[in-house]
Amino acid sequence: MSISMLDQMLFKLPCGHKVVLGRLFGAKDWTCELCHQKIELSSGPCKAAFEKDLEKANLVDLLEKARGNKVTRLS
Repeated sequence: MSISMLDQMLFKLPCGHKVVLGRLFGAKDWTCELCHQKIELSSGPCKAAFEKDLEKANLVDLLEKARGNKVTRLS
């Protein structure tokens, strides 16, 4: 059994803080819990980096599944 990369990868927010990528999954915006800055994930400069990291995490999970491993989300 493998833990999903969504629950392992950290995404660097524009404010400089990091958050577990899986917490952002499906969100259009996010408010940083440390500095309370609101970050747009579905538009603006953050969108491309966010989508790239989501794609990378999903690809790693698919590769694990292809190897016959079960991939589990923690959240």
